[in-house]
Amino acid sequence: MKRFTSFLLLFFALSFSFAQSKKEIKRQGLAAFNSEDFVTAKGHYLQLLEKGDKTWETYTILGDCEFKTGNPDEAFAYYKKAQEKNPIYSGLYLRVATVLRQQKKYDEAVMNFRKMLITNPRTPQIYNMIASTYYEKGDYHAALEEINTMVQYGGEDLDSSFGRSISYIKLNKIPEACVELEKADQFDVTNENREIDVMKAQFCTK
Repeated sequence: MKRFTSFLLLFFALSFSFAQSKKEIKRQGLAAFNSEDFVTAKGHYLQLLEKGDKTWETYTILGDCEFKTGNPDEAFAYYKKAQEKNPIYSGLYLRVATVLRQQKKYDEAVMNFRKMLITNPRTPQIYNMIASTYYEKGDYHAALEEINTMVQYGGEDLDSSFGRSISYIKLNKIPEACVELEKADQFDVTNENREIDVMKAQFCTK
């Protein structure tokens, strides 16, 4: 009986030590991640995987570390594993779409952005991301349609006016572009977007 009790005490001591070890590794990993030391953070989270911590959070942070260090394919693989664990977290669709957009897989990126609309159907920022993805693809009509939807839910702003202006320029609709550039200029009260002035001077001078 005494020997059995000693065994139990050893078992619980080892279990507690193992749990504490995982907790400390995660703490160090998060600290490194928040300090933007993504290589060190990745190392800590790989240790967590080895210890069986195969949660969607672990896979997500590993994906973020890979993405931040310029490894989009590896990031994508981790994000997909995270989605298997948590298929409803919209932040993962954002991450997957961002990787796909970087890889110029625009239609797949749009599809993942649209999945975010299932739980956030009236979020103008999502339509803005879809619009800019269509713009990068070269589908300027689709970009304008998404901007119109963005405005429907969020109103006119600098992003909508500037987005319309550059799409109109690509479609060679210069008068419409100049109207939007003028609106964008009024929204840009701090004059941070100097490109507006350059474009007005290039396209809108009489």
